[in-house]
Amino acid sequence: MPSQPGKPIHRPQVGEVVADLAREGPTGRPTEGIYMDIIKRKVYLRCEVTHLEWTTRPEDVQPLDTPRFVAVQHPSRPRTSGTIGAVT
Repeated sequence: MPSQPGKPIHRPQVGEVVADLAREGPTGRPTEGIYMDIIKRKVYLRCEVTHLEWTTRPEDVQPLDTPRFVAVQHPSRPRTSGTIGAVT
C-alpha cells in the first residue's frame, strides 16, 4: 500500500504502536509495529509478538485509529551491518 501524497508525516512517540503502510499483514491490513527510533530517514519498528525489527519510510507510518502504547524501557539502537563482535 503506497503512502498518501500530501498527507502530513506522523511523528510517533517511542513505544507508540503504528501502522506501516508499506507492509501488508496476513489479514491484508497494514502491519502494526512499535515505534523505536528514526535514523537517517529510516523508521525502526518492532513487532509486539516476535520482537523482530524492520525499517520503513517515515511517510509510510500512520497512527492507529485508537492510539496504543507499549512500555519500552529504553529504545534499542538498531543493529548495524558491521561484523559480529565489532565495537561500534
